[in-house]
Amino acid sequence: MDSGALIREKLNEYLMMVAPLERAEEDIAFSQRMLRVRTEEEIHQISPVLGALADALHVSTIDMLLAKDRVAFVQEAMERSGLSVEEIGRQLIEASSTAREDLKLLGFGESL
Repeated sequence: MDSGALIREKLNEYLMMVAPLERAEEDIAFSQRMLRVRTEEEIHQISPVLGALADALHVSTIDMLLAKDRVAFVQEAMERSGLSVEEIGRQLIEASSTAREDLKLLGFGESL
């Protein structure tokens, strides 16, 4: 066998060995996305105001809750959304009559 054939053989061997690993990575990524969706849905059932806030700001509830500085995260998202505090506040109150109190309890401060 010449060196070109040996290299092609090694590449084919590599591709055969890596294919199951790539499939496993895809399966893990899919499972993570599904877990994230399910967790966010459950959080929204527990606290509708969080779902409304995440929807209004087009952010992930999980990212919002896991942010090191939740208030800064929300403020930055508000700036990107172009919505005013009043508009967001109205949407949140429509989602829950206790929206402001709920958000304070969850560490989102007085900004909303």
